Amino acid sequence: MFLAKSEYLKKIKNIAEMARELNLNVYIWGEKGVGKSFLAKYIAPNAVINPKSPTINPIIIENFDSLINLPEKYSLLIATGEKPVDKTIFEKYFDLDIELKPLKEHPEDINFFIDYFTKQAKKELKIDKEIKINEPDIEENLNSLKRQIYKNLLFANNKEAILKELENFLLIQHKTYEEELKDFEKTLFNAMKKRYKSKLKISENLKINRVTLTKKMKGLDV
Repeated sequence: MFLAKSEYLKKIKNIAEMARELNLNVYIWGEKGVGKSFLAKYIAPNAVINPKSPTINPIIIENFDSLINLPEKYSLLIATGEKPVDKTIFEKYFDLDIELKPLKEHPEDINFFIDYFTKQAKKELKIDKEIKINEPDIEENLNSLKRQIYKNLLFANNKEAILKELENFLLIQHKTYEEELKDFEKTLFNAMKKRYKSKLKISENLKINRVTLTKKMKGLDV
């Protein structure tokens, strides 16, 4: 599935449909999170992604621009990368290239994706809370926007419980700033642990180094 709301993305989708009908080898490039993989799968839905052995199926090769050893030519190849490839390499492997521009260059799509990802997140997480994204995070395009929505939705669901637990901690007795900070961290980590189960996901959502997080959680006996 490749979602297209703006005129710009509709044009991209039309080009992709033409490439699919004509069995063209396509190189799709652009910044991280612009939807390259979605577009590749839209063009070649039955493709094998990054095959380890020869196949008669169409193939999708990700990060083609960073490959050291280039693959053999295939009958149908769709590849993705973050930057254009050398002209000689392009002419050897591809018939067409498609650049997917960052969201900042077609901002009319931002609210559409916010609505789409919010509905998706509510369904997956089984959370019926309203959230408002005042400053969309499009640093990594769809990746960061989706992450922001899931994070806001999860925080909205857990905020009252976290604050209540923190309040109970602080009411027990007067503590030093350092002790109160440790109690807050322990409360936060426990709540995040219940929600995400994985230290990797906790570190990603809190934007904290995984090694630092592990040391903190171990020190707090979380």
